Amino acid sequence: MDLTSLRSHNDRTVLALVRSGALSRASIAERTGLTPQAVSKIVARLMAAGLLEETGAVRDGGRGKPRMSLRLAPDGAHAYGAYVDRDELRVVELDLTGEVVSASAVPLAPMFTPADVLDALEPLVSAGEQVLGLGIGIAGPLDHRDGVVSPNGLPGWDAVPLKALAEQRLGLPVVIDKDTNAAVLAEAWRRPLRDAALVFVGTGLGVGLLLGGEVHRGARSGAGEFGHTTIQLDGPLCVCGRRGCVEAVHAAATGVEAARVLGAAVANLVQLLDLDQIILSGRKVLGSPELYPGAMPDVDVSVTSYGPDLVPVGAGLLVLGELF
Repeated sequence: MDLTSLRSHNDRTVLALVRSGALSRASIAERTGLTPQAVSKIVARLMAAGLLEETGAVRDGGRGKPRMSLRLAPDGAHAYGAYVDRDELRVVELDLTGEVVSASAVPLAPMFTPADVLDALEPLVSAGEQVLGLGIGIAGPLDHRDGVVSPNGLPGWDAVPLKALAEQRLGLPVVIDKDTNAAVLAEAWRRPLRDAALVFVGTGLGVGLLLGGEVHRGARSGAGEFGHTTIQLDGPLCVCGRRGCVEAVHAAATGVEAARVLGAAVANLVQLLDLDQIILSGRKVLGSPELYPGAMPDVDVSVTSYGPDLVPVGAGLLVLGELF
């Protein structure tokens, strides 16, 4: 889908408003400050593109003739999201509202290569008129803008131009981001978050940061390498080559002790950034959802409701987000 003509500020504003709930043209004009004529033109363009649809007549809180309400057209556009973990690939297809249409998971062999990932991806995604693109979440470090990745824990993956390789192989626009950034974006899609951290405890350990309501990537896309901050001097060796990282110390512990290690590290993060919300996710958390929350600092703590598809959903929302 060619969205060049649909990416003006006003188009995005209208789509974002309607995403929050069905509205009439008059309500859109009132909330945006745009003239009714301008709103009519924008809505007509978005409906012609298949992104908006009318849902029926509503009173819309006023008197007189009922007005036609507008909502996002779920099938108007689709996006794929993928999560490259250290041992598996998870892929979802999202409709325009961000709901999962389909989901797949395939194992990845030990020491898998970029070519192996593309081989696994190819049968799970397909280009089409309504497909906006593919988002890929993967461990850092990486360059978010250029899509070059050097993920910790994946031997042989050094400065891999994953974005370019995937676009060439799959024939789709591709955006790359850290798995934890994709995860926190998915959480923010469903509910308002301002200063929050998504703590991901899976085959690796990291955080996605939302500061002032925006995903914080840092100057070099390196923000959130929480798992590779030191919590124990001369501690166990980490996959990054250092000793005593949160990820390594946590991995060496079990049960309540592992939760205590993570809780101490998260407490430091809360103190440093003055966070008010912590969301927990990843295999370890989802496998023991009652264990970890009790070890967290005294802030709003919750476990993700997305389950194991949190990262691929967030990766797909990186693509859909370009519309809003």
